[in-house]
Amino acid sequence: MYYGIKALTVGRGESVRAKITTTIEEALLNKAKALAKQEGLSGANAIIERALELYFTSIQSEVWEKSLSSGWIKKLVLKRDSILYENIKCRKTMENCRPDDYTPESLKAKGWKKV
Repeated sequence: MYYGIKALTVGRGESVRAKITTTIEEALLNKAKALAKQEGLSGANAIIERALELYFTSIQSEVWEKSLSSGWIKKLVLKRDSILYENIKCRKTMENCRPDDYTPESLKAKGWKKV
């Protein structure tokens, strides 16, 4: 005899929600719970759903780069219905930087936008 967990669906149309049972590394789940609390979300499920949406969005595009002798980098992001073309002057990794210079508040004050 089968004693499995029955799936429960809630909602209509595209917003139907299904109850699932899975195993996940406890440390990863704790990180999701902490982030959800920090962002004022209802729980780890909200973070897991965002991660899945990001995953499925990213696999639907291809990223191509071409380095030029001038130091510029050309970048193409090919999506189903559009192409993003970028010219990048340089890309570098900074080490030994001051974390206080890169908080959301200080970056916004310097004109950066979170995308």
